[in-house]
Amino acid sequence: MKKKSVLLSFFLLTGLFFGVQAQDTKATVDNLAAYTTKDTVQGWKHSGITGLTFGQTSLTNWVAGGDDKISVDFMLNASANYLKDKWFWDNNLSLEYGSFYSSANNGWQKSADKINLNSIVGRQISNKWSAAFLFNFNTQLTKGYNYPDTEHYISTLMAPAYMDVALGFTYKPTANYTVFISPLAERTIFVLDDSLSSIGALGVDPGEKVHWETGAYARATLNQTVFRNCNVISTLDLFTPYNSDFGKIDMNWNLLANYKLSKLFTVTLSTTLRYYDQEIKRIQFKEIFGLGLTYNF
Repeated sequence: MKKKSVLLSFFLLTGLFFGVQAQDTKATVDNLAAYTTKDTVQGWKHSGITGLTFGQTSLTNWVAGGDDKISVDFMLNASANYLKDKWFWDNNLSLEYGSFYSSANNGWQKSADKINLNSIVGRQISNKWSAAFLFNFNTQLTKGYNYPDTEHYISTLMAPAYMDVALGFTYKPTANYTVFISPLAERTIFVLDDSLSSIGALGVDPGEKVHWETGAYARATLNQTVFRNCNVISTLDLFTPYNSDFGKIDMNWNLLANYKLSKLFTVTLSTTLRYYDQEIKRIQFKEIFGLGLTYNF
């Protein structure tokens, strides 16, 4: 009974979280309804945003203390979606890389590093529901360190990497709001680096480079213009395995908010809230805020 309650909560969390946002005000509901007509366009639709965000701190004889910093962050979020009669195929690529220079550490440090590819293909079975298949892949580009130690890396390309494949159902009341739920999902964890796999880091057994888990999976996405010149892209992923760890939920929530000041300049806020038990038994949080150059396509 306890496991059934946990699973039910797992599936309802995504819809509840974004459902509250979507019904916050009448204006928001009207905006969501306006997007529905765009979902009837047959064939391919492409969209995306890319940009560079800059930050700087400079101190001279500053009594309160601190050090000089320069930061640069790159991001790309692109979508290619296909619709033909009752069939759909939604694809999204999200890239992020950032680093900052600190005079105290005399060098550059990585602050962000993400590669995410997500694809959902399905067939409509009712007005808002579809039977669907999901593929999701996550990894990073370069080595990660537990600064100030730069001699021993703790992660790198394909170490770790996560691949999720799942059969389930998609709930899509509007073109910019989607919930995918699956009672049958397979998660593959890759740690292809020899030194990390040899010590059993990041979720694999010592000496192994691949680990499989069968479980339940849910994903919710929101791409909403909340008011003029302000767009929010939010993605929440949840997974729990069908083993002794059932009920322990791996969570990753990405939020990207952009407020366009002019044709070239945009204020950007990017956050990630993450809990992966096999990585570290603590909540991870990352936030990047700054002024940058962006391009919508």
